[in-house]
Amino acid sequence: MLKKIVTTVGLVSVFGASTASAAAVNLSAATFTPYKIANETLATNNTTTGAGANLGTTFFDINDGTNSDLDVVLTTGFTGAVTGTSDYFVKVELTNAAYSTAAEAMTLVPADGSSTLFSGGLVGTSSAIYQFDISATLTSTATLTTTFADLATNGNPTVKMSIFETLTEANKAAGTSVSTGSKQIAAISPGVTNKTVLGSKKAEVSTAFKQIAGTPTTKVAILGTTTVATTGFVYASQATTAVIGDLLTPLTTIATITGDLSNGEWWMSTDCTNSAIVPTADKLKLNAAKTSGTQTGVKLVTESKVTLCNKTDGVAVIPKSAYTIGVNYAPGNTLSAGAADFTGAAIGNIGRNGTTQNINYLTTFASYNQRVYITNRGLVDATYAFTFQSEAGVTATAGTAATGTSKASSVLALKAADIVTLVGKTRTAATLTIVGTPALFGIATQQVNLSNGATDTVVYKKD
Repeated sequence: MLKKIVTTVGLVSVFGASTASAAAVNLSAATFTPYKIANETLATNNTTTGAGANLGTTFFDINDGTNSDLDVVLTTGFTGAVTGTSDYFVKVELTNAAYSTAAEAMTLVPADGSSTLFSGGLVGTSSAIYQFDISATLTSTATLTTTFADLATNGNPTVKMSIFETLTEANKAAGTSVSTGSKQIAAISPGVTNKTVLGSKKAEVSTAFKQIAGTPTTKVAILGTTTVATTGFVYASQATTAVIGDLLTPLTTIATITGDLSNGEWWMSTDCTNSAIVPTADKLKLNAAKTSGTQTGVKLVTESKVTLCNKTDGVAVIPKSAYTIGVNYAPGNTLSAGAADFTGAAIGNIGRNGTTQNINYLTTFASYNQRVYITNRGLVDATYAFTFQSEAGVTATAGTAATGTSKASSVLALKAADIVTLVGKTRTAATLTIVGTPALFGIATQQVNLSNGATDTVVYKKD
């Protein structure tokens, strides 16, 4: 075989943007568009069994469709004339892939030569060698195109094409090539993606934590959101744009909220403000302990965004709690693994904008001197207020110290006799509320027996 040694133009392999539909991948191009396959559409009824070196491996089939999305093009890069019969060998190597249909045609443009399958390319294998005959002078822009009606893959498939001067070099594991190009031609990733945004609210101390803080206070807590996106992917075996029904089954997809759901109504909706009558279909179905609730995913997966909503009754105290969401996706195709479930994503948090403490025993008995101590370790002043719960026959009237300010970084000592005036008996219970971050306050009482100096200290809350 006589040939003139030729040089080749340098080849580049750089990834570009991704979309659902691509067209043939130029292995020599600076940028390209890989084929985006939704892994939820890889199904057990469309597979290829590995052969040769792939024996024991099962591959999922992906279809090329009508856009030549799996076809690959290599610019030969030849410069200079050829003499006599110039024969080369083109090796096609698949990584994370195998032939699901026996190796197909390889074409040359312009048609100044031909390329025919020489060896390999069997179903289930991952390489083939073509004999490349040149019959005329080729320009540097001449291209070789390998077609794939479909391809079997067990990951993100890469196709490599290399041109060799001899069959010996082509058969080597790392032969010296005249030119080569390689790219990942398809990107297989989840077609269903989830995004959850945390929403936090505070229960208002001035309402005894029975409403949500705001101006004005409200009984409706609008917490976080979750979004399910399903666009821009291809159905693997059909080569069509994957729609939501290909990826999951909304009617049997279940969202689960966990947290303290004991107060009021809980639901998921696109609009929490429309809460006068909550649609039954939007409500969470709570377990007996009211620690978790579920909702079918019809709205969850068909709307652009849904929000966790809570409407309190304004009577019971709103519990402090964190809320998480998880979704169990039902496959769109029972022969597919379906979308990946997720759990534990933070979607809500209800805290308090103050602290309350029940004081079981407050006395103005003349033989005792009782004080209430409030320790404020914060950097800002905080207002406080006492309310009273007395037994039958006792009237409690708030004193001058029943409301006031706990100064930042200080201890405030309040005499019981200044906090309340009692008629009927000399004892009562009280509730102390402080508008400030709960963790920054300590509360204690100390009672001194004036006849013998004995003290009795009760620590209600350590700061």
